Amino acid sequence: MLASYGDLGSLPDDVRTTAEPPAIPPMEQCFGPEDGPAPVDGSSAIADRLMLKLDPSTLGWALGKPSGKGEMRAWFGLADGRDHDPLSLLLAVDALPPTAFELGLSGWVPTVELTVHVRCRPAPGPVRVSITTRNLAGGFLEEDAEVWDSNDRLVAQSRQLARVRLG
Repeated sequence: MLASYGDLGSLPDDVRTTAEPPAIPPMEQCFGPEDGPAPVDGSSAIADRLMLKLDPSTLGWALGKPSGKGEMRAWFGLADGRDHDPLSLLLAVDALPPTAFELGLSGWVPTVELTVHVRCRPAPGPVRVSITTRNLAGGFLEEDAEVWDSNDRLVAQSRQLARVRLG
């Protein structure tokens, strides 16, 4: 692990970006683990600590009809209601199901490398997470994540290289 630390409060307020927050339906129109079949005992240790509501347009994999687009979008929060802090953003970039599921692949998709950039402290409330992959080759895929806060600020970004099992 390699980490660099700084004071987010000392960063200038100047933001120039062409990035836009993801379009995700309201939380009450999205789906979480509680909307599916009952999990196997002990299999949801992390899910019990998170609030995750997935965009229905990225849930084809769960219905046996993956879109082939390699996208996941969701509302993300902490189950105990705490507001996000910079450390929770490190979890947010890797908490959604793998984009490989929407490509029609299943099984474990282990991380080979993960780089996260925390841009600023998030505003109170749940965040929106968008993860996409544009390339799967040689048994590896990359996932690019963006995390947006309730003030429509891009608060974290990541790139992850992951291994997939083909066939």
